[in-house]
Amino acid sequence: MEKSAFTTSDIAQVCHHSRETVKRWLERGEIKGFRVGTSGHWRVLPKDLASFLKSNDIPFPEPSEVGVDLKALSDAAHLATFCWEFYKNKMNDHIRPDRSCEDCLVHKVRSIKCYALREEVGHKKIYCSHSCEECDYFNSHQKEMSFEI
Repeated sequence: MEKSAFTTSDIAQVCHHSRETVKRWLERGEIKGFRVGTSGHWRVLPKDLASFLKSNDIPFPEPSEVGVDLKALSDAAHLATFCWEFYKNKMNDHIRPDRSCEDCLVHKVRSIKCYALREEVGHKKIYCSHSCEECDYFNSHQKEMSFEI
């Protein structure tokens, strides 16, 4: 199974530094990460770790060691991860005028693939102004999907 996010311990092991050093990197924004749950533990997406390793000339670990091919991801840093990042600088009506990304369940749980929640809760169009099939983000990520529309 491919790893979807790295902990500070994972990153410390890959980079041969302490967890405290990794936390400082995250707090200073040297590694792009996000906090989860009420405990506020840090998580880093594979492509963000790959980008950090590449920009700091840190050797890439073998995919079998970390559960993902970080070297292959190092060139994919230009791809948007979350839907709100994808739409951040675009003039688009993807969200209803009376709502915001910060209120959306997808944003609150930091879902990497917002459209995957459809299988669990259906597409209720509570925040989005149109269906997944009409969504630029969805269409740009179709090749990554593991389910049929």
